[in-house]
Amino acid sequence: MHKILKTGKIAALLVFPLFFLGCLRVQIIRHVGNPDEYFDKAYRQIERIERDNPRRMGRAHELSVCVYDHEEDQIVKLTVPLWLVNFALNVGLEAAEHDREFRKWDGRFDFDWRALKDLGQFGPGLLVAVDDDRDKVLVWLR
Repeated sequence: MHKILKTGKIAALLVFPLFFLGCLRVQIIRHVGNPDEYFDKAYRQIERIERDNPRRMGRAHELSVCVYDHEEDQIVKLTVPLWLVNFALNVGLEAAEHDREFRKWDGRFDFDWRALKDLGQFGPGLLVAVDDDRDKVLVWLR
C-alpha cells in the first residue's frame, strides 16, 4: 500500500506541471518587421468580442496578452485561463502581505492590487492598451 501511495505521489508530481503547461498558449515571433499587422489582428479580435457583447456581460474565462518588444524585435503572445491567473494573484498577494518591502512599494501607488483578485468580473473585452511608438502591449479578456 505504501508503495502505491508513493507511486501515485510521484505520478502526480510529474503530471501536475504538464497540466499547467497544457493550459498556457505562448507564441514568440522573432524578427518582426511590422508589429502593427499583429496588433491589428488582435484589435479585430477584441472588436469582435466587444461587438458581440457591448455591455461586457458575463464572465471572462481567458486572459490574452500581446507584447511587442522593440529592443528584442519580437512579439510575445500569451493566453492563459483566468483561474490560473487568479490563483497566481492570490498566492502572490498572500505572500506579499507578509513582506515589508512590498508594503512600502504598495503604499506608493493609488492602485489597490487586491482589486485584480478576480479579473473575470470585468467581462470580456479590452483591459489595457499601451503604444509608445516603440513597444506595444495589449491585454484583453475572452
